Amino acid sequence: MNKKKLLSKSIGYISPVIVLAGLLAGCSGGSNAGGGKAADKGTPSVDANAQQTKTPPKEQAKEPKKISLMMVYYFAEPPKKDNIMVKKIEEMTNTKLDITWVPNSAYDNKVNATIASGQLPMVMNVQNNKLSTILSGVRSNMFWEVGGYLKDYPNLKNLYNEQTTYNASIDGKLYGMPHQRPLGLQMLLYRKDWLDNLGMKPPETIDDVYQMAKAFTEQDPDKNGKKDTYGLVEFMPKLLSQQGFGNALAWFGAPNGYGVKDGKLFPDFTTDEYMEAMKFYRKMFSEKLMNQDFAAIQQGQAWDAIAKEKAGLYPAVVAHATIPNWAALYQANPNAKLDFVTRIKGPKGERVFASNGFNGMYMFPKSSIKSESELKDTLEFINQLSDPKVEQLLVNGIEGRHYKMENGKPVRLDQKLYDEEVTSVIELLITDWKPKLMTGSPMDEKVNKTYVENTSIAVANPTLPLVSNTQIEKGSELDKLINDARVKYIYGEVDDAGWKKAIDQWKSSGGDKIIEELNAEYAKFTKK
Repeated sequence: MNKKKLLSKSIGYISPVIVLAGLLAGCSGGSNAGGGKAADKGTPSVDANAQQTKTPPKEQAKEPKKISLMMVYYFAEPPKKDNIMVKKIEEMTNTKLDITWVPNSAYDNKVNATIASGQLPMVMNVQNNKLSTILSGVRSNMFWEVGGYLKDYPNLKNLYNEQTTYNASIDGKLYGMPHQRPLGLQMLLYRKDWLDNLGMKPPETIDDVYQMAKAFTEQDPDKNGKKDTYGLVEFMPKLLSQQGFGNALAWFGAPNGYGVKDGKLFPDFTTDEYMEAMKFYRKMFSEKLMNQDFAAIQQGQAWDAIAKEKAGLYPAVVAHATIPNWAALYQANPNAKLDFVTRIKGPKGERVFASNGFNGMYMFPKSSIKSESELKDTLEFINQLSDPKVEQLLVNGIEGRHYKMENGKPVRLDQKLYDEEVTSVIELLITDWKPKLMTGSPMDEKVNKTYVENTSIAVANPTLPLVSNTQIEKGSELDKLINDARVKYIYGEVDDAGWKKAIDQWKSSGGDKIIEELNAEYAKFTKK
């Protein structure tokens, strides 16, 4: 598929040609500002009474641009109204921001309610641009298409890689600014001190992962004389491509969501590779090398299993290697060590599943931004948010308050204050923040390096920009059908025939229609 050709024709593919004129406009006072006739050549204009050289009046400061936003937050409480970071951003961008903060758990419902009310902000942070209400809004001309404008803004014109722009598009066009994130996110976190205690090396193959899980379960890796640990802690997230079981799917060579054969799309769970990954998990489960409640727990409980020194392996995303959740582990056991690997060799070599390349989008409703001129002003604000100085502010906070400089790198002063004031508003940063994180931590440096290195082995999902109406209508119930069957297979409650029966049921209940609709959309893309 020639995505570059598609994007250049359909959304004005970003080319580094034009730099925004007048970014620093503000020194535009006209000539002869003092009024009256021009003075003689080489002679300043003089007041006959005062006998003093006239000076032009000072230009009045521009009125701050008022911008309303609806943003997501992930903490127990929203950012405070007087958040110092927001005030600093207003100062740096000459804006007055009116931000409505909505908890992540209620965000999609809030988006639907806001659209239904007709009272939309100028900038709406949409977590899922394939929501039915968003798709309907896009197709009814509710949002501005911005792909053709990005070339005019120096910080935006080269912001996205081709894959991210492709994934974020709807009907071949870009209706918003994606919150960029790295493509290659998968990793396997492990207790390095346990591995060292057992005299083992980091895993390189699928069998190495199995042997490691077995040793962590049976060989007393923490050397406390008790058999109170196990290998792998797992939970079943909705986005299998990004963590958990999705890591194993990548190792065994399964497609990311959908594969392509002879120009036709097919679901990943219909493949032999998917079946092999399930068999691997069933073996681990039956031998009690992983938690027996994996289908019932949430992400936080998986973290607890590592932090409380019960489990030694956690398949997740690279960013989880640096999250503050491990502070409890290090506090309880200063000798604990964590590390991670991403390149596990499988039948098709080293692979990770690519993320969609973005985490939500800024979208711009036409009911609040009524003209192209207002859109350009709003995009200029986004352009300013992407300025390196503003980005570093949003990543590290304010020097002397959130960090201090040591050996040329910022060192955090107060994690609690940082989370309350900086991390709480991180959604204002449109580019990915992790690779910009400058700390003295070797783990953070490894994370940043891995983001770059994983790109070369990241396998994309070809259906991300495609829309299936049946998927929108029935996708949740059909996904549940497959997810439940997968859990039962790993539990050993259904055999190969039972798994095939679940696939047949998926197809007859609407799955065949989804495949048909996705292939029809895919054909349109590949012909461009």
